[in-house]
Amino acid sequence: MAHSRNKTALVGLLVGALLAGGCGTVATVAAPEPVAVQEPAAASSPGLVRLTGDIRTPRDLDADDLAALPHHTVAVEYESGSGRQSHSEAGVLLADMVPADALAITDRKNDVLSFGVLAVGADGYAALVSFGEISPEFGDRGVLLATAEDGKPLERPRLVVPGDVKGGRYVSDVVELRVIRTAD
Repeated sequence: MAHSRNKTALVGLLVGALLAGGCGTVATVAAPEPVAVQEPAAASSPGLVRLTGDIRTPRDLDADDLAALPHHTVAVEYESGSGRQSHSEAGVLLADMVPADALAITDRKNDVLSFGVLAVGADGYAALVSFGEISPEFGDRGVLLATAEDGKPLERPRLVVPGDVKGGRYVSDVVELRVIRTAD
């Protein structure tokens, strides 16, 4: 019984202290401001890809611009929601589209490793690859913007990340490649 009285007294003291300390008011904490999500770039024609962000010269690349760059073909396998996928993808390496000298880099040691490329699809779906993954001097993963799959032209390019176990970073209908500085 003494234990129960002590417990009741302790609870009473705590409630009294809270009411006296806060004068009976309830503290509120402001919710953080939501992060603005940018809409995908509007592509005026199928195949047009905007190159934007932390680069020296933003520009639009159309099918002719992409065709003028060196093309590579890679065989890929990955898991998707509909099972195992196996394809031959042909297109332009991101390293050729976004070379290190196109980045808005500083003289900081290996500053290129502070960048990523966010591929944005026409539906707003997006995935990020680090510049270190695409750079021939670092990861050299052969990440490409495919313009054809299994020998058939794609209406809009697709981001292809060879070696990924799952196809989550395969972005279809790419309309924008947004270069992002990920570190200050």
